[in-house]
Amino acid sequence: MLKKIIDYNTCYYSPGHDKHSCCTHQHYCIFNPNRIELENQINDLSNDLHSHIKALHALKTGRNYTNANYRETKEAIKLLNEDLGNLRDFEKKIKNKEVKGYGY
Repeated sequence: MLKKIIDYNTCYYSPGHDKHSCCTHQHYCIFNPNRIELENQINDLSNDLHSHIKALHALKTGRNYTNANYRETKEAIKLLNEDLGNLRDFEKKIKNKEVKGYGY
């Protein structure tokens, strides 16, 4: 059985148009402000994680790093990875229509 591929970045109805209520993926439509907020959170966390990873590499190769700086950066990376994973899981649940509420 072929599974229909849904393009979540295409909507044939504008947000102000009456027919937008017919959008087949309205719960995760490109015009849904909650989707935009979720994607912004994911992007911000990803950027923050990458900057912490760069800082960790700089600490490892630098001459004057302390154990405290290293531990703090490692802990921040661990927490950011967990948060990012949770947000991505939430995004998958939204796409699979497993989440009710939250404007989806």
